[in-house]
Amino acid sequence: GRMDLQYESVNPHFIFNALNSIRALVDEDPLKSKKAITQLSNILRNSLIMNKRKLIDFNDEIKTVKDYLDLEAIRLEERLDVDIDISPEAESYQIPPLMIQTLVENGIKHGVATLTKGGHISLKAWQEDDQLKIQIRNSGQYKNGIGINNTGYGLENTEQRLSLIFGKSASFKIANENNKTVLTEISIPQYY
Repeated sequence: GRMDLQYESVNPHFIFNALNSIRALVDEDPLKSKKAITQLSNILRNSLIMNKRKLIDFNDEIKTVKDYLDLEAIRLEERLDVDIDISPEAESYQIPPLMIQTLVENGIKHGVATLTKGGHISLKAWQEDDQLKIQIRNSGQYKNGIGINNTGYGLENTEQRLSLIFGKSASFKIANENNKTVLTEISIPQYY
């Protein structure tokens, strides 16, 4: 298969949207727009560095995810409700770069952003049975079969990256938890 599989990059739509949001903020709130530009450049810098690596520290990924969510919150304003709950043990794990960011972005793009009133995204991570467990919940509904040619959830890539690195000891599931919420679950072993 193609070896470029394991690389994710930051979605150009996201960069475009973020720049538009920041431009709207410049006159209204110069300090906030300055912070937003810093966050956007962090995300871009990280994606340049990360692209060269197979795995990165969970913490570094979470920093990127938080910057990303802050920028989306500027664009979606009160339509985006975010909840992050990371247990300290999760921090000793390594994960494929931009994996969580890509899943969170999918959840917002195909879920929260499509709803008139918006919705929530939550990210939970903890350690259980010597595995890192990650749950992402987002408002909306997951329709299987989107995602061919990356139009919808680019999920095949996530599954392939996980199995390339961890073999059978990692797992990945996405499904509708109920008629309002999509649940993505990932389990990753310690990598030595």
